[in-house]
Amino acid sequence: MKTTTVKNNINPINMEVNNNNLALRDNSKLLAHLTDVFSVLSKNDALTIFLISEEGIRSELDTPAKIGLTKKQYYTRLKQLVDLGLVVKNNESYIQTAFGKVVYQKHILGLSNNIKNSKYLQMVDVLRANPKFDDKDIMEFISKVEPQINSDLQESSRKNSTVAASYEDMIRKILEMIEFAQSEILLVTRFQNELIINSILKKASSGINVKILADNGMVKEYFEKESQIKSDKNQTEREKVVSNPFYPSKADRRYVQVPFCFIIVDNKFVGLEIIDIVEPRKFKMAIFAEDPILSSSMITSFNNLWQKSDANPPKIVTKTH
Repeated sequence: MKTTTVKNNINPINMEVNNNNLALRDNSKLLAHLTDVFSVLSKNDALTIFLISEEGIRSELDTPAKIGLTKKQYYTRLKQLVDLGLVVKNNESYIQTAFGKVVYQKHILGLSNNIKNSKYLQMVDVLRANPKFDDKDIMEFISKVEPQINSDLQESSRKNSTVAASYEDMIRKILEMIEFAQSEILLVTRFQNELIINSILKKASSGINVKILADNGMVKEYFEKESQIKSDKNQTEREKVVSNPFYPSKADRRYVQVPFCFIIVDNKFVGLEIIDIVEPRKFKMAIFAEDPILSSSMITSFNNLWQKSDANPPKIVTKTH
């Protein structure tokens, strides 16, 4: 019996291109649907029907006249709302679908409230333009004046978080944060990486405020890997270079027992290391986010560690022969 071998001619590059094309088509469909929803709801008569349907619109001959619309306006817009999945007929009434209720609650009502409270939002813009006030001060003030606005601002300030599942991904994300820093970098680290060191040195030289807390254990391990330090007139200088790779520079570095790594940039970008409970000294993962509230909390943690830190590196013990 003759056996026929079928060759697998699947090209992984073509598969990737096809997947990208599918993603683009999906995004195009989503954008088209989003555009249709906004387009219909931007019409006064369609929005009127949609708002009334929250409690239900009776399907009666005189319904258009009751809500101040012509029959043509009413049935044209009603059909559009049904076709978009915003409204559905239930028995003798038209009501909002589950999708319609989400749009109503999260977007229509939310936007209406924000328009009513626009003067408070203008106050936020004025305060943010003044360097005397940071995001924490503004949030505290707004929470006393209009709690709902404070809640909305906090929600809008939180961006999607990013997870770095490998040490290399963490380094790349930290380098990205450092590169776009505008005013301040606060770093707590138990790892030493040349790329990060060079990037921070560059930023410190450009005038960015840089403060670093290095782990005592990391410095001790670094010394252990170095060859025996000679006792001569240059010993002090060599010790400074070995214990502080940022020396001499404008970066302010101190030493403390570091519980986990984290970085805060410009009081709003945060990166946090997630510790492996079984092997604490081993990297597990890190989470990065743009969140002024979390940033403010982590700055407090940084300042607490800073108060406990030492300006001098851990004592160097040299072997004697």
